[in-house]
Amino acid sequence: MERYLKRRATADAAVTDLVGENEAPRPSLTISRQCGAGLSRIERPLLEYLDSLESGPSPSWALFDQPLLGRLLDDQRLPALTASSLAEQTKFPVTAELRDRLALPRNEWTLFNHSANAIRQICRAGQALVVGRAGNFVTSDLGNTFHVRLIADKRSRIGFVVKRLRIDAKDAAEMVEETDKARARFVQRHTGGEIDDAVAYHLIVNTDHFDDEVAVRVIADSMHEWAEARAQSADESGPTWQAPPAPHDNVIDGRFDSPRPQ
Repeated sequence: MERYLKRRATADAAVTDLVGENEAPRPSLTISRQCGAGLSRIERPLLEYLDSLESGPSPSWALFDQPLLGRLLDDQRLPALTASSLAEQTKFPVTAELRDRLALPRNEWTLFNHSANAIRQICRAGQALVVGRAGNFVTSDLGNTFHVRLIADKRSRIGFVVKRLRIDAKDAAEMVEETDKARARFVQRHTGGEIDDAVAYHLIVNTDHFDDEVAVRVIADSMHEWAEARAQSADESGPTWQAPPAPHDNVIDGRFDSPRPQ
């Protein structure tokens, strides 16, 4: 994360230049997962493979989970981006509940607002892998962000938790059940969305059906092809990510992009 933030801090001018030249922003990735679906097995190989797809000489991608997002909020060390790369229309709708929550004045922001603001800023900066925290919903209007959900059979997920945490099957089953319910409640309460709604994702991967190495390639290659297709489309028809001239039902307006108050 430290390398990522330092690189983004020195790249702000380059980002502004890219926006000015109407080039597509770098892609980011959000991952939602069922408890025990195996993200912990593939997150490091996934970052390494994503880096291998980049043309730069040094690692580019960084993972942001709940603890790291908390550190960003505590330290107030978010990438400073211009407003030029704000909302666009995509296939993913923004719910009325989410729009209302994100439209709150800054002095009424909750912890969720600050977290969502951090997620949106790092995703717009590009090459960020955001885990959980309703990331796919709060960035649903950002056209550079690819959304993935990991699922698996409940019995295999329980087995994974048993092995990883060295607990008995009964405790593992309770953990899987309660964690899935808690994540669904979090998404519903803060965004009005349904975590299992298939149309909220570009790609859903059943990790029971893939070796970890294959799952990594399926996710990264799908996102890479998607990003290249969007960039080519932008080259042919002009930028697709510019903010619309007037509010639309499925677009978060730029007021939510303001930095966290001191």
